[in-house]
Amino acid sequence: MTSSSAATFEQLQAERIEQMQRLLQGAGLDGWLIYDFRGLNPHATSLLRIPRGAHLTRRYFVWVPAKGQAAVLHNAIEGGTWAKVGAALERRVWSSHSNLQVRLGEILRPGMRVAMEYSPQGAVPYVSAVDGGTLERVRGFGVDVVSSADLLQGFLTWDEQDLAAHLEAVEVLMRAKDAAFELIHRRLLAGGPVTETEVQSEIQRVIEAAGMDSDHPVNVSFGAHAGDPHYDPQPGADATLRWGQCVLIDLWCRREGRPFADVTWMAFAGEPDAEFLQTWEAVKAARDGAVAQLHADFARGLEGWELDARARALLTERGHGAAFFHRLGHSLGTEQVHGAGANLDDLETHDTRRLLAGTAVTVEPGAYYAERGYGVRSEINVYLSPEGPVVTTPAQDYPYVLGRGEWEAVRARALGEARAG
Repeated sequence: MTSSSAATFEQLQAERIEQMQRLLQGAGLDGWLIYDFRGLNPHATSLLRIPRGAHLTRRYFVWVPAKGQAAVLHNAIEGGTWAKVGAALERRVWSSHSNLQVRLGEILRPGMRVAMEYSPQGAVPYVSAVDGGTLERVRGFGVDVVSSADLLQGFLTWDEQDLAAHLEAVEVLMRAKDAAFELIHRRLLAGGPVTETEVQSEIQRVIEAAGMDSDHPVNVSFGAHAGDPHYDPQPGADATLRWGQCVLIDLWCRREGRPFADVTWMAFAGEPDAEFLQTWEAVKAARDGAVAQLHADFARGLEGWELDARARALLTERGHGAAFFHRLGHSLGTEQVHGAGANLDDLETHDTRRLLAGTAVTVEPGAYYAERGYGVRSEINVYLSPEGPVVTTPAQDYPYVLGRGEWEAVRARALGEARAG
């Protein structure tokens, strides 16, 4: 690290600490105590902008007060490392375990309200990164430990370039899914076979040609495979499409370093049967009902679980509640498509994190009947603008009916731009 880059790093770390202090003041907390031991808390390095590969082998605490100088409490043998990676921090040293207790007592006072990477009852596992013993130690000072879950979201908001890159990714995905469905459509018209991995390869081709990546291969599911939400087609073990089967395509991509877009679209080889259409309409109603609630209640502040509960109730009313066995949606990330922010979840977890302006989520209800040979999901993306929610992806109106008629008419019908006579 050169002197100029060290100065830049120190400035970036100082700016991050200032941002943390603004969030603490807004939340009425006394401070943020960041603890890590050998990567136990993955949020620690990202919060503090610690470079990857920094040689830190002993536990440390970083204290960020709502006002005043932030400090790191580190082991004596790692002073040289912290001089490099904690440039904006006051450095305080401990050596023995009893000395560590004394030094913590110089920071923590009875009655303080302190944020840590903790979730009550482990309700939000994405945040539960501090071990129980360390929580006992901190609480032993008479400190009230609260979850940093909502504070962490303050570092996930998108800027204008992020939103622009996301919208570009959406356009690429729309081209990719149309290329995939058109491939299937023309193959069916010609009477030839088509496999899941062939369609998967076509999607990946379009994504890569646009200079984007999907992090891992997208999902193409035929028939009963669509009843498995995390089905992963493999060459030589994938399915060949048959007439009367559904097609589920879940695809995602990003420009490196920018947020993902992530959508799911449905099709059918031939005209869908009544059962499939009834399930499709129920899933679509749950999708649209959740978005309607988001628009109606966003100004008052919503927690992640609330939209899941709404969509789940709508599917249950139509007899599909038991077939919807995953959360309604996830935060959209940059490193991974499943981001670190609030999820729309009242099933796998009871996610009480606020839906924060400047972040984005997926809305993707589903109903899965592998034993009956099909599954249905519809997935859209919603950017939570400070002015209100914005759906950034087209919303499918009807399944693509493949192998029948002209391609443009098939596409228009699926988008709700034309209806069958």
